Amino acid sequence: MKTLLFVGHPGHELLAYKLLITEKPDVVYLTTGSGNRNQSRLHESIALVNSLGLKALSPFEPFSDRQIYDLILEGDHKPFLVLLDSLEDLWRSEGYGRIVGDALEGFNPSHDICRYLINGLVSRLTSKNKEVENYDFLQDELHKGQDSINENSIVFDLSEDEMREKLKACVDYAELKFEVDRFMDSFGLDFFRKECFRKITDLTKVSNWETEVPFYEEHGRRRVKEGVYKRLISFNENMKPLAQALLQ
Repeated sequence: MKTLLFVGHPGHELLAYKLLITEKPDVVYLTTGSGNRNQSRLHESIALVNSLGLKALSPFEPFSDRQIYDLILEGDHKPFLVLLDSLEDLWRSEGYGRIVGDALEGFNPSHDICRYLINGLVSRLTSKNKEVENYDFLQDELHKGQDSINENSIVFDLSEDEMREKLKACVDYAELKFEVDRFMDSFGLDFFRKECFRKITDLTKVSNWETEVPFYEEHGRRRVKEGVYKRLISFNENMKPLAQALLQ
């Protein structure tokens, strides 16, 4: 079955390393991963994907993080709806049967938008009698654990050789060194050894956190007080209307 891997930021593909080498998906990125410094890391991910003999596709121009946050705050849904059309066109032209991408976690707005786009795409396709397998995988360590694995999950255990290859790829990805070190310090090598992809059947979900607001809103409020951000991305005011537009 031909697979599409669609992720919010370059570097997420490292958490799906065995999927890359076994399923050989095409890869699409929502953003350039430029962050506050506005420095794209897309080139590093494209080099990694190409080194594995895979294709990083560009059915649309990835957003910078600054661009995507401005669109969210402005309530401008049109670029995301155009992007959804582009994903549907790509799906039709390439004949995929499975899509894998970021999970809905409330950790980062771009990650969640990636999931809304995926579920919106799958909803469109299934309404036209297309059969689609839809899987997610977690990004934020606060949500990881055995509870996320169910009987419909795809679970990969990496061999020692695969672990060495994956760790080398992580270490060689210079712009993610801080994240790799953080995961290593918190969880050790075992964090990198197992990969879990959860089957998604509920295409209407816009939130799944038990807290009053998602992490990105709580974090953003602190950053606004510190003067780092000028405006706050709110789930109810900004993200929920966007999610509903993409999922309808």
